[in-house]
Parts: sequence; C-alpha cells; structure tokens
Amino acid sequence: MKYKSFQPFVYLAVILLFTQKSWAQETWSLERCLQHARDNNLTLKQAEASVRTAILSEKQAKANRLPNVSGSISGGEQFGRTIDPTTNQFSTVATNFNSLGVNAGVTIFNGGLINHSIKQAGWDLKAAQADAQQTGNTLALSIASAYLNILLTEEQLENAQKRIETSRQQLSTTQKLINAGTLPLADQYNVMAQLARDEQTAVQVQNNLELGYLTLKQFLQLEPDFDLRIERPEVLIPADANPDMLGLPAVYETARETQTSVKAAEYREMSAKEGIAIAKSGYYPSINLGANLSSNYSSQFQDYNVVGVRDGDPQTIKVGGVPVEVSFPEAIIEASKIPYGKQIEQNFGQGIFMSMNIPIYQNGRTRLNVERARLGVLTAELQKNQAQQQLKNDIQTAIANARAARRQLEAAQKTNDAMQTAFQNTEKRHAIGTVNSLDLVTARNNRDIAENDLVVARYDYLFKLKILDFYLGKPIALK
Repeated sequence: MKYKSFQPFVYLAVILLFTQKSWAQETWSLERCLQHARDNNLTLKQAEASVRTAILSEKQAKANRLPNVSGSISGGEQFGRTIDPTTNQFSTVATNFNSLGVNAGVTIFNGGLINHSIKQAGWDLKAAQADAQQTGNTLALSIASAYLNILLTEEQLENAQKRIETSRQQLSTTQKLINAGTLPLADQYNVMAQLARDEQTAVQVQNNLELGYLTLKQFLQLEPDFDLRIERPEVLIPADANPDMLGLPAVYETARETQTSVKAAEYREMSAKEGIAIAKSGYYPSINLGANLSSNYSSQFQDYNVVGVRDGDPQTIKVGGVPVEVSFPEAIIEASKIPYGKQIEQNFGQGIFMSMNIPIYQNGRTRLNVERARLGVLTAELQKNQAQQQLKNDIQTAIANARAARRQLEAAQKTNDAMQTAFQNTEKRHAIGTVNSLDLVTARNNRDIAENDLVVARYDYLFKLKILDFYLGKPIALK
C-alpha cells in the first residue's frame, strides 16, 4: 500500500524533470541574439562606458564656467606666548580660538580656455558615441556571420546523415546483388569503406557545429554549457539582389553616413583643432574675481564697561610754587567675556577682490603646446583620411566578393545539377549490374561534393550580401 501511494509522486518527479530539461533548451532567433548581445556583450559595454566618461568630461568642462565656493573652519587652543588671532595682541594665557570663512571665486577671462574646452569635450563625446555605434554594428555583423555559419553547418550535418543512410541502403542492395551472383564480393568492401567515410564526415561536421555554437555563445556572453539552439528560418537569396549593379561611389556615399568609424575620425579632427585654441590661451592673461566672508572667536576677547566713578588717590602738585594736594576721579571698569555668537557677529568681515595673472615668460611651454596641438591636428587628419580610404577599400572588396560569390553560386548550381543526373544514371546501371560499386561510389562522392559546394556557395553569397547591406545601412536580418 505504501508503494502504491508513493508511485504517483515518482511519476510527477519524472515529468517535472523532463519538463525542466525542455525549458532549459531555448531556441533563439537572430533578432534575439542581437538584442541579447546589445544588453550583455562586454566589448559593447566598454564602449558605452567610454561614452558615459565623455559625458562626464563635457559636464565638467561646462561646470568650469561656474564660480568656486568653499568654506573653512578652524579651531584650537594656544599655549605660552602667542598672538591672539582675534585681538592680534601677545598673550601668555591659554586661549581657545575658532575661525570661520567662506570664499568664492570665478574666472572672468582666461583666453577662451573654458569655451574651447567645452567645444572639445563636445567633439570627444560625439566621437565616443560614434565609436560605440560602430562597435555595435561590427558586433551585429559578427553575430550574423556566426548565426549563418551554424545554419550552414546544420544543413551540412543533415546532408551527412542522409549520405550515411544512403550508404547503408547501397550496402544492403550490394549484398543482395552479391548473393545473386551479379556483383563480386569486393564491391561490398568498397561500399563499407564509403559508409565509414560518411560516418567520419558526420562526426567532423558535428564537431564544427559545436564550435560554431561556442563562437556564437562567446559573442552573446553565454556560458559554454548553456543549451542554446537557433531558429532555422527559410534562408532565401533576395530576388532583387544584384551586386553587379552596385558601384563604389554610390555605396561609399551611403556608407559615410552609416559607418560611424569615419564620423568618429572626423569628430576627433575637430577636437584636435580646438586643442590649438586651448594651447594658445596660454598667451593671454587670466582675470579672476573673488569674494570672502570671515569671522572669528577667542576666549580672551572681553568687553569693557564703565560701571561708576571713584576719587583717585590724592596727588601733590605745585601751583605758583605752592604745593597743593588734589585728586582726580577714576572710572570703574568691569571686564566681561563676550559670548560666542556675539563675537562672531562683531568680527564678521567681508571682502571682494580681482586678480590678474599676466604671462611674461614661461620657458617656451605655451609655444611648444601650440606646436603639439598642431601636430595633433595633422595626426587626426591623417587618421581621418586613413579611415576614409579603409572604408573605400572594404566596400570595393565587399562588392567584388559579392559578385564573385554570385558567379560561384551559379557555377555550383550547374555542377550540382550535372552531378545529380550522373549519379542517378550510375545508380540505375548499378541496380542492373552493369557498373561496379566503385563507379557508383565515385559518382556518389562527386554528387555529395557538388551538393556541399552548392550549400556553401549559397550561404557564402548570402553572407556577402549581408556585408553589402551592412555598408548600405540596412538592418541585419534573415527574413
């Protein structure tokens, strides 16, 4: 009874186990792969971090226009013969003191350093954004290449498995013909050798498929043991695809707007030009305006008040040679410590000032900085020209590769059709015993090679078209 009552729970556990396995395996489309890479790829995250750094640099450059405000507070106790910071008199009594202050300053003129620094930071930000966009575009193309490579390898694996099944059928047919006395026993060994080669090819293709998935997982920042499977959409060559109609000038003009690597180089050239103005600001004087508020407290600072009058001690003076005793009234003074708040109020002071720093001789630093900035502009201009030339070369290569891939696909289709016909004819003749198994194996190998070449040519042409779409700014998609 106990076993029967426990048995349903065992079935439930088994069902849950298989359900979890089915959930673990996920089928991803190309669009999902691209989105996941945008959210998780480390290279892209580094590019985005560079953009955020450039944003902070621009904010800092703009903030330099604002005044600087700082506060200060100090306190302590002085011993021995010291100067009271409040009365500025020598004192030998231990004195507690406290000072408060607020200082503010703003730059009025510094040769345009702040304005040109803001402009330079803006160009640097645009360059960082262009780099991040280019990184994303390149990553998307790499993922599409890995995705197409998996589709190609899976199709090759299916063909390899079909060839194994065909070889097994041929082996069975050959054995029947040998038993009937139509073919010699040696033909069986030829077919068995072909079957072994087909199985070996399938193992190699399976290994290539696993490596292809590993490459895709690396782009997606997935763990190697993540059970990933991709969708297999119907991959069709666009009917209107004709790379022969594309020319370098038209594609290049479009690519200049879509390939941000050239834009990034142009932005860096503009940033370098601002660097010249920044360096030249060292020739000009700088003018600063400032203000301050201050107050202080001392435990020895006292207030003195007259509380009355008394007769002074008598003194003898001579008036006309006659001694006369007189006394003078004296004020009665009482000293009291001034409270902290009242001292702060009484000692409160304000000030405003303007300063000018005029460069006279700086050991040639400013002149050398200007020369370095000009060399920086020259370097940025060369890098821009290099980026433009590299883009032209890449586009010309992409057009040439697409044209060659199209011709290769057409040739592979013709070869495949011819080899299919030749194999069908040899297979019919083998069935009636007019050709031996070696001829059949040779014809089948030629057909298999032609089939594989056709599959490779189709995917190669499709990928070459995707590269052209990449330069034309079209979204990367297979549907």
